[in-house]
Amino acid sequence: MSSKTIVTACDHNFVWGTYLLLLSLRRHGVQLPIHVVTHNLGEVDCALLHQVGGVTLFRAADEANHRNIVYQKTAAILTAETDLILWIDSDCIVTGNITPLIDASGEGLQIRMRPAEEIAYLFKKRYARDEKTGTLPRKVLEVWRKDVGERLTPAINTSCNAHCFAVHRKHLDFIRRWDAQIRKVIPVDSAAGVVNDRSFAYFLLDEAVMSSMLAFSEGPPAIKRYVMDRDPACAVIHFGGRPKPWQRWLLRNMEYFDRVVELLEWAEGQGWFLPATPWFLQRKNKMFCRIHAMTFEIERLIRRTVHGLRKKTYR
Repeated sequence: MSSKTIVTACDHNFVWGTYLLLLSLRRHGVQLPIHVVTHNLGEVDCALLHQVGGVTLFRAADEANHRNIVYQKTAAILTAETDLILWIDSDCIVTGNITPLIDASGEGLQIRMRPAEEIAYLFKKRYARDEKTGTLPRKVLEVWRKDVGERLTPAINTSCNAHCFAVHRKHLDFIRRWDAQIRKVIPVDSAAGVVNDRSFAYFLLDEAVMSSMLAFSEGPPAIKRYVMDRDPACAVIHFGGRPKPWQRWLLRNMEYFDRVVELLEWAEGQGWFLPATPWFLQRKNKMFCRIHAMTFEIERLIRRTVHGLRKKTYR
């Protein structure tokens, strides 16, 4: 039995992303078993993922929360029987063999903690006027403290980034508690995406709940240094935000265009079948993809500016 397992989750909207993740892992020599919890996949979708060796698909339970695949993280983690379990979002790729990096120092939680500048940006709408930015806002901490109901003072004063983390199975009870807390504080009718800005304390949904548990639960796992972003040649790349590369390129993601296209070319060389490849994942169209991405950014800036002016006008 391998000492490490990689897990992720996938619905029909993320088949392309999951396929790219699997290709990147195998292309760069990661030979660990990979478990994928799936929802709403057809036979062709399953066959696409199954052709990558060492991949096991697990159908999500009917009673599971199917609003978004982020809610399947606990289910995916619990499929593993190894000591170390690495969750990776299905909108990520790797740039090298990350196998040696999957190390929670034996018994901890290896997860990225956001630096002060990210906290200041993400929580900018939630600070009181006299409050210093860069740490978690007081009112957010008050909500987390009340909802978790264990510690009185926070063990951390930042938020984690839950797109990729390694956990030792010794802490699976904490993962189960995290899942229960998500069900407790995230309304069933909340937005289907990974961000719900209508929620004051949990707008980042599962990530915010994880952070609240690390801050105020008794006996959380020790937080270990996240190393999946230290070396660009061997890192986990997260295509956060929308659109995704398999839908349309964002300008900030264009630096990974060649890496993504190379994965598809490599898969074709392995004799694996590919879904119909859209024009923006074809190497010959790189220049047009960049122009397309620049146009999208300009259009988005105009929309945001107009929206901001309207809000000021009607106040």
